[in-house]
Formats: sequence, structure tokens, C-alpha cells
Amino acid sequence: MSQRDCSSFMGGLILGGIVGALTALVLAPQSGEETRKLMRDKAIELGKEIGNQTENLKEKGRELLTREGIEIGEPGEPDS
Repeated sequence: MSQRDCSSFMGGLILGGIVGALTALVLAPQSGEETRKLMRDKAIELGKEIGNQTENLKEKGRELLTREGIEIGEPGEPDS
């Protein structure tokens, strides 16, 4: 599986999860307050997952650049 295919798959997986979660929330027999709390909790969970995936992608990018002999620093660090 190429890197582009993997990225497309991950994007589809995340989008599918969001659509599934929203569908379940809309069809769930809960009060408005319970639904809002559930949506808030899911949004926080999704934000953390996106942060984790972003860190994973950054690490993979660094590995690829290192393998090619290209050095990069964190944003805000002076170039050496």
C-alpha cells in the first residue's frame, strides 16, 4: 500500500467515524442535554485522536527526511 493510499484510507476512516457518530447521535433516544454532553465528549476525543495522528505523521515525515539525509527542526528553532 503506497503512502498516498494509506493517507486516503486514514482520511476515509476518520470521516466515516465522524459520520457514524453523528448518525448515532441524531437517532439516539436521549435528552438534548445528554446528547450535547455526548457530542462534547466525542469532540474532545476526536481532537485528541487528530492530535495523535498529526504527531504520528510528523514522526513518519521526520523518519523519511532523515533517511534521505535532510535535517529539519521544530518551528521556532533557529536554523543551524
